[in-house]
Amino acid sequence: MTKAFKYIGCAALFGAVAMGAVSCSEDTYSLPSPDITAEQLVEGVAFSVEHDAQNPNIIHLKSLMPEKYSVAWVTPQGRRSTNEVTLQIPFDGSYEVQMGVNTRGGYVWSDPYTFTVDDFCAEFVDHYLWTRLSGGVGQSKTWQLDLAVLEDGSTKTTYWGGPHWYWNPNYTWDHLHAATETENAAANYRDSDPWDAATAINPNEVPSSEGEDNAGWYWAADYAGNSWMCTAANYGYITFDLIDGANVTITDADGNVLEKGTYLLDVDNHTIAFSGVYPLNSSNGGVMTRDCKLLYLSDTAMQLIGDGIKSGSATSVNYVTKEYFENYQADEVSKEPQLPDGWREDVSQTVITSVKWVLSDKNPLDWANLDGSLMNGWRNPEDYPDWLGTPDPASYKDFSMTLDSEDNSAVFTYPDGSTIDCSYELSDNGTYTFSEPIKSFSLVGWASFAVDADNGLRILSIEKNVLGNVTGIWLGALSSEKPEYMAYHFVPTAGGNGGGSDEPVYGATLSFFSDDWSFFETSAPVVFSKSGTYSLRIEGAVPECGPGGMFLDIPDILLDYPNADVVIKDVKTDGNSISFSDESIQRGAGDDPNTLRRYFFHPWGLNQDTSANYNFTESIEVTFEVIMDSGEPFIK
Repeated sequence: MTKAFKYIGCAALFGAVAMGAVSCSEDTYSLPSPDITAEQLVEGVAFSVEHDAQNPNIIHLKSLMPEKYSVAWVTPQGRRSTNEVTLQIPFDGSYEVQMGVNTRGGYVWSDPYTFTVDDFCAEFVDHYLWTRLSGGVGQSKTWQLDLAVLEDGSTKTTYWGGPHWYWNPNYTWDHLHAATETENAAANYRDSDPWDAATAINPNEVPSSEGEDNAGWYWAADYAGNSWMCTAANYGYITFDLIDGANVTITDADGNVLEKGTYLLDVDNHTIAFSGVYPLNSSNGGVMTRDCKLLYLSDTAMQLIGDGIKSGSATSVNYVTKEYFENYQADEVSKEPQLPDGWREDVSQTVITSVKWVLSDKNPLDWANLDGSLMNGWRNPEDYPDWLGTPDPASYKDFSMTLDSEDNSAVFTYPDGSTIDCSYELSDNGTYTFSEPIKSFSLVGWASFAVDADNGLRILSIEKNVLGNVTGIWLGALSSEKPEYMAYHFVPTAGGNGGGSDEPVYGATLSFFSDDWSFFETSAPVVFSKSGTYSLRIEGAVPECGPGGMFLDIPDILLDYPNADVVIKDVKTDGNSISFSDESIQRGAGDDPNTLRRYFFHPWGLNQDTSANYNFTESIEVTFEVIMDSGEPFIK
């Protein structure tokens, strides 16, 4: 799927500048003279550079300007925008720093000030991020873009699926990682499934960049579907080492050295500053600066964006180690939708043979991979991005597709009142092919409903409720340009879902696990469609290691009833009620954001002081009240 971006053409930009030149006087619009000159910005007067008294490899930068001035710094460890900056420089050598002062005429910068570091400080590189990047002191590690052209002319990608992703430039490491991440415990947006942004070091929404309403977005673009991002090529290698300093070498695909320089990794601010070289990049460019923000770094994968980008989007450069890339073997993934046993009976009812399908009023379309998996997983109208638009059910509510499995007839009815009567064939791989051309119509924003080049739609997946009734079907039109489907979400009208009712039903389950992660679950969910009091029971015996955790889930209920609630009324172990507090039982979403979850206790600290109360040798039973509309959102 290709994301739409807006650009200003060169001609339009030149015209705007020219118009400004003839319609505005120079006196009115010229920048005012700055009230600070570069000659005034000298060390000891405008700013100070001091070695720490305890550790001379720690350098303190401090503005001596009046507080009314905002200052910025260009340092060996990247740019900073605070009055005081502390640098930790592990290697001996000469370094430069500049201070800039924001005046009414723009920033005025000092001349570079040179200071020296006399000794190597090993403790500053004794950090797992240095080891991940370079292999450690005395070692080196070679990286490449996540893209290469193989001998047969095909392209290969690995961990990232391509060399570039696209970001709101205000993202930092702190938005994508939790404080609990350590050398041996991953807690970040790539290695945690699911990733909970609320646990991030900085859980606040990412600010919009200047001139763009793009807070909190990034696009994990795959090269297979977006080869426009750069020319398919072997772009060479970047080697980081910690051998007599922090050195970086750029080589071409044949190993010929192109550039050499140095780098400094700031493990506190998660930045990398290069000197003498620019980081390895593609033909279209991602990081075009020597000051980079580190978004992700593991032993085998890394992601950088340029620091200091203020508007629009930032293009990340996605790296993997040369060793990882060369040894990577893609998992054997089916390139075909895998439909369940009995799928033909599911979509071709035997009692009511004619099924009228309409597009979902919540999520009528998406894009899907060749295996039928949805690319975006939008569930509600508000999930749809601005670049596409929000679904308006009123604009397509009169569209329907009626299929009769008795005579294989089909009727398409359009919002303008027109109809198409035809017949269809349903192949063994789940593809509907229609006998008459099926016209398209605008569905959401610039995206339309349309069949594929063969006048067909393929079944990508079938949805059922806890009673086994079909509640939805995703049909895909294969793109003629990319290896993907445009996917449409159809739901049956009353009488067409095998249950004869549009009333949604839900299933509640109870899950218990011991301290050694042995799982116990209810044998069958409790099924309900309205408010009421219900019970769930697990039979068995907790191992000697003791209770680990217990939670109650109701999938999908928050999609239809965001104000639903569950109140725990009673908990019995071996038939005896235990003491508990409903207020202490966590309310939150399950593995899917539309799953209502009540977590009684878990090994990460919730109610661990009372977890022994949940021990049982025969059974545990929970009685709970479901309230479909409590008057306030379940997720607060």
